[in-house]
Amino acid sequence: MMKKTVHGWEIISSLDVRVYQDEAGGVAILVDKDDFGDQVPVLLDFYGEAVEVKTLSHLARSIQISTDKKVRINWRDEYFGERTQAMESIMDI
Repeated sequence: MMKKTVHGWEIISSLDVRVYQDEAGGVAILVDKDDFGDQVPVLLDFYGEAVEVKTLSHLARSIQISTDKKVRINWRDEYFGERTQAMESIMDI
């Protein structure tokens, strides 16, 4: 799944996510699972060409930030009982 942020960054995720953002560049990312309980979000602040990681979720296996304005989040799929999709097969929405 891929989403664009206010500052033109792309968020690429191995699972479906909900992305909440404000106009200042703050972003909260949660796995899109209603029945999972109380999740800890990934919190990021975007500043034009820079990203600041404010909070990491224990559900995130890895977060990669690239110079071409892409943030890739690989989630721990074992918590959700499903396999995550390969990063190269993620499609635009």
